[in-house]
Amino acid sequence: MFDRLSALTDQFQSNYALIAVGVCMLSSLTAVRLLARGVVARGEARPIWLILSGISIGFGAWSTHFMTMLAYDPGVATGHGPVGMVMALILAVLMMTAAIYTTANVTGWIRVFAGGIIFVLGVAAMHYTSMNDFRINGTIFYNKPYMIAGLVVATAFAVGSFAVFGDAKSTLKQALSGIFLGLSITTFHVLNMASMHVVSKPGAAGGALVISDAAIAVSIGAMTLVVIATGLGAALVDAQSSEKAVERLRRLANGTFEGIVITTHGRIVDANNSFLNLVRASREELLGKPVENSILERGYSQTGNDDALLSPYDRSEAFPVEVRSRSLSEDKSETVYAIRDLREQRRAEEEIRHLAQHDATTQLLNRNAFMNRLDMMLERASTEQEPAALLFIDLDLFKNVNDVHGHRAGDHVIMEVASRLRTVMKGTTIIGRVGGDEFVVAIYGGAQPKDAAQCAHNIIEELQREIIFEEQQIEISASVGVSLFPDDTDSASDLVAFADMALYRAKKSGRNTACFFSHEMDESVRDRRRLARDLKKGIDNNELLLSYQPLASMTDGRVVGFEALVRWQHPVRGLMQPDDFILVAEENGLIIALGNWVLERACSEAAQWERPFRVAINISALHLQDNSLVARVHETLVNTGLSPSRLEIEITESALFLDQARALSNLRRLKALGVRIAMDDFGTGYSSLSTLNAFPFDRIKIDRSFVEDVGRTEQSRMIVRAIVGLGHSLGVPITAEGVETEEQMEFLRSEGCDQAQGFLIGRPEAIGLHSEHFSPATSTPSAVAKAS
Repeated sequence: MFDRLSALTDQFQSNYALIAVGVCMLSSLTAVRLLARGVVARGEARPIWLILSGISIGFGAWSTHFMTMLAYDPGVATGHGPVGMVMALILAVLMMTAAIYTTANVTGWIRVFAGGIIFVLGVAAMHYTSMNDFRINGTIFYNKPYMIAGLVVATAFAVGSFAVFGDAKSTLKQALSGIFLGLSITTFHVLNMASMHVVSKPGAAGGALVISDAAIAVSIGAMTLVVIATGLGAALVDAQSSEKAVERLRRLANGTFEGIVITTHGRIVDANNSFLNLVRASREELLGKPVENSILERGYSQTGNDDALLSPYDRSEAFPVEVRSRSLSEDKSETVYAIRDLREQRRAEEEIRHLAQHDATTQLLNRNAFMNRLDMMLERASTEQEPAALLFIDLDLFKNVNDVHGHRAGDHVIMEVASRLRTVMKGTTIIGRVGGDEFVVAIYGGAQPKDAAQCAHNIIEELQREIIFEEQQIEISASVGVSLFPDDTDSASDLVAFADMALYRAKKSGRNTACFFSHEMDESVRDRRRLARDLKKGIDNNELLLSYQPLASMTDGRVVGFEALVRWQHPVRGLMQPDDFILVAEENGLIIALGNWVLERACSEAAQWERPFRVAINISALHLQDNSLVARVHETLVNTGLSPSRLEIEITESALFLDQARALSNLRRLKALGVRIAMDDFGTGYSSLSTLNAFPFDRIKIDRSFVEDVGRTEQSRMIVRAIVGLGHSLGVPITAEGVETEEQMEFLRSEGCDQAQGFLIGRPEAIGLHSEHFSPATSTPSAVAKAS
């Protein structure tokens, strides 16, 4: 074979041969570049690029063939017929385009072999069609081994070309693919030319030589250059446009906060700056690297498939990211990933979770979080057969700290108490803050109730130490209620409730002490709860009654008004006095509903009296804080037709201290309506003089405790005398409550007291107003209603 190839070189003109090889390589490289563009194109542009690629390589193979034939000099006259040239060109373009389409659209290794075989068959069809119209003065004989070798070698190069081509994203791969494709065409022609043996026939006609060698060379060269220039031009223009588009997209991608990475067959081909910053690597370091199970590790959490751990390229600590991916190609070989750093979000979520479970002032567990932890502790204690104890801690008279030292001092005290509780508590404990000055501690295991008693003692001792705030010494103390698991209950909610009951008993016992729960306490609480449920039904079912106690003038003994007093006709317990249910109403939030009922009923009944006496009603501290109080009073007066001047609201001093600003605002608005305001139980509060200075009351009532002792102690007489004198100096009428003896009446009259109220004047009764006159000691509301 090598002898034949060596001899063949003597039959070739080097100029034509070099042109043939150059045209072949240039057209092959152009075709591969156009093929690469067609592979990534979508829509209508895709087939155009593939056809241009087929035309380019078809013309290149055709030109290579005829340039090779022009370079060949068998020693006899030769020429080419036009039919063979045209048919060869058509076959070359069609077969090469088919090979290109196969390579671009078929998947797997069959793409490589099918494309290579079709390509070589196209080269062979073009070659032998042309040779069929080759005019020569002689006979051509073919050596089949050379022909077969040409097909095999050319096929190998063609298959290798398409195998190297791959996804054609790399310029080096495109260049190698084009060179292999050119070698396929070149080796086929070389070996097939080597297989030819011409035997001349002197005197034999070689046929009409239609086209001269010069014409063929010029036309082939011109046509090939035009095709190649067109293809290269289109490719270059498109490449520039693509580069600009890619650059725009890259700038857009780099402008996003999310990391974006594009992969082909699972390996990175491009990434934006955000992703590079996340993985701490350059683009060059990442190209060709796998993403899944290398940089990204999915399935590390149960929050969803979008969560993953990202491992930086510098092997620093992995961190959580959110991953969204989408395929860019139909065969899913190309994928784009959007990756968002979740570290800040996780930190924010953890902070929110902490805030949701902890008290903002003390950083102790809040009520909900404490109860959840307590449930888990009791479940563990039940499984391990261990005891547990719960301590309910409440600061004694903490309200005084806020009133005397201010709310900032109160907050400081709460934080200091929390700190001391952390210091005192040892072992497995849970500490929580469940109210303004209420704390709970759960103790796991130990020798109960001994350990719980010791712990309560330590807490009381620790909290007795004074607290310094802004050079002020604040003294506090605490009461503790204790309940035990499982001795008292196996329920977390009942354990807290029972400890609260014990705390209530500790406070009733004088504060600054500890008390253990007993089931007698539970029965007392259950009774109060039953009474609260009955009271709610009683208000709804109109079981309440009003009695009226008269207020008389000390000068002439005539009635000036009545105080409405509520009674409850319980269906089972009978007639109940206010002392039996008012405290229950306050504890269970029913006091406002009760006060509203008294207001509406008293105004309605007073509006029907024959004489325009005033009617006084008592309202609680909670009612005084109600923003809707003034509107309800106004609505009641309008609906009942009672004049505002006939309604008197009685409040105690302590009712002002819950929120003095709001209470005084409501009182001023009530007074603006024309309603009278009276100070009840005067002298028993914390700051009587400042209260009188803050609001102009229409009447002051001396507490019955002072009136009762005026006949026995000089101190009580001095207090009454001082209050009456204060009222006169302020121009405010004074009413004495609880007047039951003539001695009390004479003393009050001698001191200039304006009005009196008590059993000596008249007992509370239901309304039946028909009598004309009022007689002290014997008269009742029914006997004095018509007094003039």
